[in-house]
Amino acid sequence: MKVNTITIPSIFESSYGNAENMASGLLTGMRIKQEDKWYMVGELAKRNGINPHRIINAAPSEEDFEILFKAALLSVHQQVESPLTVTLGLPFSTFNAYQREVERFLDKKFFTIEYDSSTYANKGGVQKVNVEIAKFDVIPELVGNIVGLKKILQNNHPENFIMISLGYGTAEGGMVTPEGLLQRSSFSTHGLRYVITNAHKELSKRHYLELKNEFHINDALNKGYMFVNRKNIDLKGVREEIITQYYKEVISPLIRSNFSDRDFESCEKIYITGGGVYFEDLVDCFNNEFRDVLKVELAPFPEKLASIGYLHHAMRMSDGNNAHCVGIDLGNSSTVVSVPKAD
Repeated sequence: MKVNTITIPSIFESSYGNAENMASGLLTGMRIKQEDKWYMVGELAKRNGINPHRIINAAPSEEDFEILFKAALLSVHQQVESPLTVTLGLPFSTFNAYQREVERFLDKKFFTIEYDSSTYANKGGVQKVNVEIAKFDVIPELVGNIVGLKKILQNNHPENFIMISLGYGTAEGGMVTPEGLLQRSSFSTHGLRYVITNAHKELSKRHYLELKNEFHINDALNKGYMFVNRKNIDLKGVREEIITQYYKEVISPLIRSNFSDRDFESCEKIYITGGGVYFEDLVDCFNNEFRDVLKVELAPFPEKLASIGYLHHAMRMSDGNNAHCVGIDLGNSSTVVSVPKAD
């Protein structure tokens, strides 16, 4: 089965005044009403916002969660049939605290999304979309990554392997056997935000950053440079130093304490996934540590993998009605939505 996946930056900002003709389409011109306020979401907030933001690992009761959830539904409302079968995921660090709350949120069943199409359509204006959710489930994010990996690789994955997800808010890992995730090996810790926060502190000692927030710094570190006072500042050295520190002080100790020599002996590979794989310095840290132990391999579609896994989980619940299925990953860096691709 082919999958269509949409990625939206997980940021938003209040929107005031005229918003006409700011984008070429819905995904780049998303403007959503939440209660009595309008918000630019995703790419529109990234391009036009002054301080686009979101709360990291937001609770379902917070507006961040609902705005991004509505943006996810809006992005695919023309590609799936209502009522929907939906799967969402949560990192281990918040799963026990938020699972019931997310389920109560989804149990509303009916969601009305009010949006402004004038940002991209000449004759656009305020419109409403009504979405019904018939079935839903909430699963751990790492499980979503594992399901996605197995579905994509089919029978071409090892029997036993280690999966590590390098997300913005959290990094997680665990050993996978034919029976599933080995709970005693599972861990959850600080994600790439640790790197972004320390990079911001270090750069602030040398440069006036003009109130750049963590999402601006994240984009700059990904590119390897940023402009400060009209000067191009090379960030590659700072990035390598702080990522190496992050790996040595956060990731590596947890791997050592959660996996035994017997685990390494029975596994064939370490798969790494999540947005962190796009930092080559971080991938190099894994390769350097495990060069003589296990092969380190980048998972396919690393930033989309959890969402693809959520979609396949939704399909298990759908009684064969795949056209109704959606997998939603409300990530701290990106919101990723997967639906079956029409033939």
